Amino acid sequence: MKRIAFSSPTVGRDECIFCRIISRKAPANIVYEDDKYVAFLDTFPFSRGHTLVCPKEHGETIWDMKEADIAELFKVASKVSKAVVSAMGADGFRFVQNNGEAANQVVAHVHVHVIPVKMEDKGRFVERKRFTPEEMSAAAKTIRSEMSE
Repeated sequence: MKRIAFSSPTVGRDECIFCRIISRKAPANIVYEDDKYVAFLDTFPFSRGHTLVCPKEHGETIWDMKEADIAELFKVASKVSKAVVSAMGADGFRFVQNNGEAANQVVAHVHVHVIPVKMEDKGRFVERKRFTPEEMSAAAKTIRSEMSE
């Protein structure tokens, strides 16, 4: 029997916030983009520079992707992580990739979280934070400059 990941936040592509960001119908602090993928700052980050990497093609879970595209998504996430860690002066980073509501996937569009962490946060539960638009813009600018190096 084929199992599916239960995903109650399912919406059409016209309503998907990530599809709206990709099509520039919704604002975002984009730090990287190529023909197939885009990376932008999380609006409710766990840390300064918390970035989301997602395919431009809509799919709700990683099961909606071809294996080669999954590999490419993580290759892009790795590239982005190097810039995020350097730009934010982090000591490490996490990749988080949730699939379905039970796994805490909030937006039903495949994405990888790149979360920079510092030693002082080791072993701590970190709650989501709020940064000003100016702080978000400055973080994005710093990450973009690291992406180009």
